[in-house]
Amino acid sequence: DTDPFNKWEAGRALAQNLLVDMATNQATPASAYLDGLAAVLRDESLDPAFRALLLRLPTEEDTAQEIFAAGGTPDPTVINQTHETLKLHIAQHLQDALPRIYAQMVITGPYTPDAESAGKRALGNAALSLISRLDGGKQATQQFATADNMTQQLGALRALLMISKGQTELAAFEDQWKHDRLVMDKWFGLQVSLAAPEAAADTATKLTQHPAFDIKNPNRFRAVFGGLRANTAGFHHASGVSYALLADWLIKLDAINPQTTARMSSAFDTWKRYDAGRQAKMISALERIAQTPNLSRDTQEMVTRILG
Repeated sequence: DTDPFNKWEAGRALAQNLLVDMATNQATPASAYLDGLAAVLRDESLDPAFRALLLRLPTEEDTAQEIFAAGGTPDPTVINQTHETLKLHIAQHLQDALPRIYAQMVITGPYTPDAESAGKRALGNAALSLISRLDGGKQATQQFATADNMTQQLGALRALLMISKGQTELAAFEDQWKHDRLVMDKWFGLQVSLAAPEAAADTATKLTQHPAFDIKNPNRFRAVFGGLRANTAGFHHASGVSYALLADWLIKLDAINPQTTARMSSAFDTWKRYDAGRQAKMISALERIAQTPNLSRDTQEMVTRILG
């Protein structure tokens, strides 16, 4: 298609259909989709920012909703494994093109925020995240070490965290940016949202014990617990540990900031989508919040609405 939106929408629909088929029918990644993605990625007439966008898969939350809308019961663990499998297949399918594309997107000279440079950084970092699945993070480690701007540092850090690496880089990033509140919000959020599902709740708990975590700072609270919510397989871990953790902190937060508490309670909004075990654990967490003495009106209304 010659229309960029139609091209993007078609690619997204193909990816979503494939992810649903893989999650529900154990299908293998279709070579037609992989070949099409490769052809578009190699098309240098397309804007780098647009090509970076085409490499972005639908979210795990999107896939869960698609399965639910079709009458199925989504399994967050299976969906996460499906997404990871497809990303690895994409990386392997594009392995000959990725290093060349990454090299083409390297910008020499001082950092500039113009659209052309931003697009190159976006495509370079998208390629880097796929390369990291093949080289164990070697290229990302090098990019972090040589980066002269935060965007490239974060791109490298994200790529490393996606493959459960980057602890040295996390410490270095914190040391460099600890005096910048907004940048540190990104540091907190990335760790939780990109943690392995089984480690998400523990990662969030450890970050609440960090000296820079402050429950009275709504941005910092949202960074940690918004990150937990964004980690779909981690938030919906079958143990229910993330549900209980979020409920604990929402109960603490309500007396300080009822508006943020009410908004963050919406993390439980999709409880009807999942299996009976997860439903029971989410309902238990919601009822515990609802039964809190002196609960704010905002939170009471939100929790009551979610419970129906």
